Amino acid sequence: MKVRIVLLILAIIFGIAAVFGVMIYLNNIRSSIEKESELISVLVATQNISKEMPVGEILSKKYVELKQLPKRYLVEGALDSLENYKDYVAAGLINKGEQITQNKIIKPVDIGISFSVPEGMLAISIPYNEVIGVSNLINIGDKVNVIATFEVESTTTAQPDVENEEPSDGSSTDGSSLTAELEQASTESTEGATVSNTADVNESITKILIWNAEVLYIGARDYSEDEDEKSSGGFGSSSKTVKTEIKTVTLAVTPEQAEKLVFTEEIGRVWLALVPAKGIEEEETPGRTYMNIFD
Repeated sequence: MKVRIVLLILAIIFGIAAVFGVMIYLNNIRSSIEKESELISVLVATQNISKEMPVGEILSKKYVELKQLPKRYLVEGALDSLENYKDYVAAGLINKGEQITQNKIIKPVDIGISFSVPEGMLAISIPYNEVIGVSNLINIGDKVNVIATFEVESTTTAQPDVENEEPSDGSSTDGSSLTAELEQASTESTEGATVSNTADVNESITKILIWNAEVLYIGARDYSEDEDEKSSGGFGSSSKTVKTEIKTVTLAVTPEQAEKLVFTEEIGRVWLALVPAKGIEEEETPGRTYMNIFD
């Protein structure tokens, strides 16, 4: 009798435990379903995106849009924004409706930049920062005008002493006549100048150098340099590695424009002006100097 009572009690306990176990299992399934049904924002391609298309162009042409999808349908690495990837390009063909993931975009430097250089053009890089680069508003695929400034050092053209100079053949020469001839020769050699041959030459000028240059790439690389450092005790020295980040913008230019750009970088200064996506019509500008800055 006692054995039956014990067995009955055990059966009741196991039954209750089984009920609780089933309830816990069902609750877990319900929570899992609810979690997987949670809507998450993700970028989806609105149309086919070609391989190596710059992210800046993808955004400007609205080739992607933000959609709410159930979490269970999310692909690993799916992105909800491309704002931090503007210097990237599509790693391959992205079909319409595909989610944008991290492995679908890549830096041009990782696949080589030659793909984006138009035929007959050259890719050339210049130093870049937020000041000369329109507050970092320039993106890959944009078009820019390159504006150059040259500052000419002041120099003085010396006049020869013609009054005391004797002719080489020993004959006498009229001083005023010789002076006139020298002045005429000097004038001819500096035809078009706006200053006299005895004045300080200071023709600093700013002028549009290149029109509608396409931006191929914007990036930055770290360069390490060893810098000698004296010890605090004044005995001996040690070296430390200093890392410097250099930002550059790469433009597509003709060979002639490349020469102009390198020359300007060597002896002048360069500014970039953002122009409309379709470019801007070229027009002859006079350039600006001290003489016409207020015209």
